Amino acid sequence: MSLAQEKLRAREQWGQDPCGAEYDREHELGTREFFDEIERHRYNEYAAWMPRFMGFEDFRGARLLEIGCGMGTDLLQFSRGGARCVGIDLTPRSIEITQHRFKLYGAGGAFMISDGEHLPFCDESFDVVYSNGVLHHTPDTEGAIREVHRVLRPGGTAKVMLYHRNSYNYRVNISMLRRAGVHLLRWNSGLKLVKALTGEPEESLRIHATQLKADSSYLTSEQFLSQNTDGAGNPLARVYSRDEASELFKDFARVEVKTFFLNKRWIPIVGPVLSRSLESKLASRWGWHLWVYATK
Repeated sequence: MSLAQEKLRAREQWGQDPCGAEYDREHELGTREFFDEIERHRYNEYAAWMPRFMGFEDFRGARLLEIGCGMGTDLLQFSRGGARCVGIDLTPRSIEITQHRFKLYGAGGAFMISDGEHLPFCDESFDVVYSNGVLHHTPDTEGAIREVHRVLRPGGTAKVMLYHRNSYNYRVNISMLRRAGVHLLRWNSGLKLVKALTGEPEESLRIHATQLKADSSYLTSEQFLSQNTDGAGNPLARVYSRDEASELFKDFARVEVKTFFLNKRWIPIVGPVLSRSLESKLASRWGWHLWVYATK
């Protein structure tokens, strides 16, 4: 598949299913109630550590770019903190939703459809570049990070999340548990069993089952990873170790790497009873979200 085809598939995937929208099926997308619930879930349940570690209020007056703004959830927090926000996304639907959301809440920002590998900005245009779970989905991740470096001013900050190779989710959940369990999807009774054990939506499991039966490449390492990170149909995903992530940011003057997010739902039996403090401690070593904090 060509790079252009991969990007087209990504645009179609995220256009049909905006990232995070699945966490509220009760309210109509685009309403204030919908956005409030998405925000509550994100910062109180899904990633309760984010408000403290992302520094949403640390960039007052700074010009901040988010690459892959999705529905604008994080970007809105930076705007509320006083940053002058610019959001780009590959999908027109995401830009439409973000524009509407900022207007609904009376927040200011600029938004455009753009490719993170070819940023439409002059050199040294931003004080901060933020990207949460996006650049591991683009064909040329290295090129995208070079673009981050290019558009940052000297002394500027990059905050970028990539998926972590040496995480529980990749080493155990995806590489072992999911790879073993996927063969149950060949039979309807097995699919029902997997649904009961994991809580995965039946619709998603049936897509996996169809791909397993129809595509001989489904079980290859690259395809299996891509299909088991952000839902069936996700065209591309990569994982990085701490050293690999640091190497991607070698042109920066200072690089710090931290890991967060250990989804308890992925841990059989004991996951639901893990305390938040123990979950946080395990995530600092085995977390799925590999955050790179880099200074130009």
